[in-house]
Amino acid sequence: MSNISLAGWSVNRRFRRSDKPLLLLDFPRLAREEFGIHAVELNSPFFASLDAAYLRELRHRAATEGVTLLNIAVDNQGDLSAAEPEQRRQAVTNHLRWLDVAAALGCNAVRANTGGREAPDLEERVARCLETFGTLAEAAAQRGLRLLIENHGGVSGDSERIVRIMQGVGGTAIGTLPDFGNFPAAIRYEALAKIAPFAGAVHAKTYAFNAQGEDTTIDVGRCVRILRDAGYAGPFGIEFEGQGDDHEGVLKSKALLERYL
Repeated sequence: MSNISLAGWSVNRRFRRSDKPLLLLDFPRLAREEFGIHAVELNSPFFASLDAAYLRELRHRAATEGVTLLNIAVDNQGDLSAAEPEQRRQAVTNHLRWLDVAAALGCNAVRANTGGREAPDLEERVARCLETFGTLAEAAAQRGLRLLIENHGGVSGDSERIVRIMQGVGGTAIGTLPDFGNFPAAIRYEALAKIAPFAGAVHAKTYAFNAQGEDTTIDVGRCVRILRDAGYAGPFGIEFEGQGDDHEGVLKSKALLERYL
């Protein structure tokens, strides 16, 4: 497997456009034909169905293209750190469904959000995450999957809180999904280094490029070294979030990663 993969969010505007949107069923072919990439991350909002027949077709199309379905980034499935127990139970139930989807597709992981964006009770929410992520990690292990936490705001906006969840849940079924761009610039590299030892996948975030092909916001080479020094040997998933053309953005991101990998 190549050490570069493609996160579906890189082409999110294509999935969401009103006329002739990109279908998730066609994403594996696009990754291979347009970008020469043979491993992808899927995003839950772009699934047209969770029916078994749809999932079989998606898996078949990926296999036909020689593209590996790595993991699913799951969003909008409930707050796993909500104060109300019933809300947490429902969120766990919703995420369990996505673990089944990932297993049916032959993926290796699911990324779940911790919740708590703009919430004042972030410390209290850590304890609730230990409960909900513990339950989900056990379920993931039963399905041969890993449950991943991205630095994605709220509870997970702080590297120390993420590490506490990793250590509190324990075991190999829980891990992190370090994103190069989601920590504040002032602490980016220090914070990445703290969550890198638990990495099960990576978002190699990029925005824009200078004449030398370097990202103008993020030191991608430094981020790659941090992950490699921590022992991460998996794919680096391109997640282009720039305002420019996504075709050019993904290709420049790929060239930049190849420089450092």
